[in-house]
Amino acid sequence: MRNSYHCPHCLASLNPGNKLILRIAHGSRAGLILLSPQVGNYTKILPDGFELADGEGLTVSCPVCAEDLTSPANARFGEVLLRRGDEEFVRVYFSKTYGEEATFVVTNDEVHAYGPHAEQYQSVNFFGEGAVKLD
Repeated sequence: MRNSYHCPHCLASLNPGNKLILRIAHGSRAGLILLSPQVGNYTKILPDGFELADGEGLTVSCPVCAEDLTSPANARFGEVLLRRGDEEFVRVYFSKTYGEEATFVVTNDEVHAYGPHAEQYQSVNFFGEGAVKLD
């Protein structure tokens, strides 16, 4: 089943092909980053010459509407919506710190943590941030 990612603001598809596309910025530099749509796969593609060091904080936004994707639940995370097939949208939170591999998929029933750095965020409360009905 294909993972379909969407902007929580404009609902635009963020993975029209086989990569998740986000706009990132650090200081005066900005560009697009391509990510694997597989949760827990941290493969990424940056534009040529767009170098980032691990630990740098990023601003992440929708490449369609340009809205900031910072999570209202915790400013250290970005937030997108995920839909698998005909299921409800669920929230996906991801670290906005470059090189930090921590992702959380929040359903109505539970929080699924992915990545080697997820453990350091055990105290983050995603309560009430579950599935989203948009129909």
